This record gives sequence, structure tokens and C-alpha cells, in this order.
Amino acid sequence: MKELKSILGLLLLLVGAFVLYKVFPAYWGNFKMGRLIEEQSVAFTYTTAPPDEISRSIAEKAQEFNVFLAPEQVTVHRSAGDLSIAVDYTVHIEMPFYPLDLEFKTASKNHNVMK
Repeated sequence: MKELKSILGLLLLLVGAFVLYKVFPAYWGNFKMGRLIEEQSVAFTYTTAPPDEISRSIAEKAQEFNVFLAPEQVTVHRSAGDLSIAVDYTVHIEMPFYPLDLEFKTASKNHNVMK
């Protein structure tokens, strides 16, 4: 009985490590994506770049974090000195017996203090 508990415990640890190995990169990419959006909302607040250019720029930079976005998934709103950027995307994780879709929503807003 002791050996069975040890084997089951080890098996549970291995399954947990495998799930963490598969899921952690998606959450790490989302964390990096949030930082990118915060930085870009500050940088683009003080420029006159059109929303399409901002969306394209963020989608290109997101690929550095293995987050593959279409520019249409990046929502940019500009109004009276404010800039809001929001990203809504899904990451599919293929695991045996249980494929998983993780939905991430990240947003940032910045106000131009010069106006």
C-alpha cells in the first residue's frame, strides 16, 4: 500500500508539472502583453499616430512574446487627450484528454496631461 501511494503521488506531481509546462507560457505571455500595452499607451498618447497604426504596431510587438494577434484584435480609442488600448485574445492549449482555451483581456488607458 505504501508503494502504491508513492507511485500515485509521483504520478500526480508529473501530471501537475506537465500541465504547468503547457499553461505557464500563455500566462507569462499575457503578463508581458499587459506591460507592453501599458508602455505603448503612454508612448502613443503623445503622438498623432492613427489607431490603425497603433493596432498594427502592438500586434507586431506581441509576436515577441509568442502572442499572435491580428490588428483587429487590438481596440484603440482616442478622445480629447485620452488613449485607451484593449486586447482580447484566446490561446488554445493542446493537452491529451483535455484541450483548453484560455481567454485573455488586457487593457490600459492613459491621459495626456499636456491638454
